[in-house]
Amino acid sequence: MAGDGITARIGRWWRSRAATRDVEDPERLRGKLDETYRDQLAMLTTVRRGVADVRTSRRRVEVQMARQREQVESFDAQAREAVNRGDDDAARDALGRKVMLEKALEELTERHRSLAGEEESLERAAEKVERQIEDFRMRKDTLTARYSAASARSEINDATTGIASATSQIGQAMDEAERHTRELEATADAVDELASEGVIARAGEDPDEALRRQIDAALAETQIEESKGDDGPNQISS
Repeated sequence: MAGDGITARIGRWWRSRAATRDVEDPERLRGKLDETYRDQLAMLTTVRRGVADVRTSRRRVEVQMARQREQVESFDAQAREAVNRGDDDAARDALGRKVMLEKALEELTERHRSLAGEEESLERAAEKVERQIEDFRMRKDTLTARYSAASARSEINDATTGIASATSQIGQAMDEAERHTRELEATADAVDELASEGVIARAGEDPDEALRRQIDAALAETQIEESKGDDGPNQISS
């Protein structure tokens, strides 16, 4: 990507800005993500509550099974004692109750097996939902962090572009001001030179005074030329 031409990079930037305009408002999207996450947590709470209810029912059945086992053993002992006493009626009654409790115990055992299977199934479902929610949360947080970073980069780039544009415009204005300043300085220097030579009058000066300075400058220049001629190499000494 680093080797792409400037045209390709500008094209990608323009398409990304156009796509950004079509995306849903970020704050609204973030609100939807948070709401979805809360709904998922509520669903997980419901599943866990179901697991807890089934577990409670299973434990109650276990308590009933333990109690009936004790009763079965008790009636079995009563039947043996009745047989030992020779009380056949009492023995048959105790055995009859024992058989009824054993049938009820079988039903409770089957119910316990069903509840245990349902509990295990709900626990697996709860674990799956929990993993899905955790994956969603991580993706949501990652997406939020990436969007924040991208927004910050976009704002920085926009600010940098604006500063560069403003600096370019200011630089052009400063260059123009510097050129104009040099022109004014050159004009001022020329005016000062002409005024010193008496060509033009200084501000507030009498024009005759300017003329006098011009004549004095010309005489001085003439005297300098004459003095150079008197001391020249072609002079013949007397």
